Amino acid sequence: MLAWEVIRRSAGQVRAVMGGVYALDFGAILMLAHAMGALNPLVVDVLPEIETVVVNAYRRNADPP
Repeated sequence: MLAWEVIRRSAGQVRAVMGGVYALDFGAILMLAHAMGALNPLVVDVLPEIETVVVNAYRRNADPP
C-alpha cells in the first residue's frame, strides 16, 4: 500500500535544531506522497498522529539509557 510507504518514509523528513528533532516536515512529506501517487485524505489525516510518534522516538533514541 502506497500510503504505508509514505508513512514509513516520513521518519526521515524531519525538522531539527541542535536540541534534536521537533517536528515532521509536512511539506516534504506531502510532496513525497504526491510524487509516489499516494497523496490522499488518509495520508493527510494521519500526519499529525505520526508526527507525535516519530518525534517521541527520536527523543527516546537521543536520551542516554
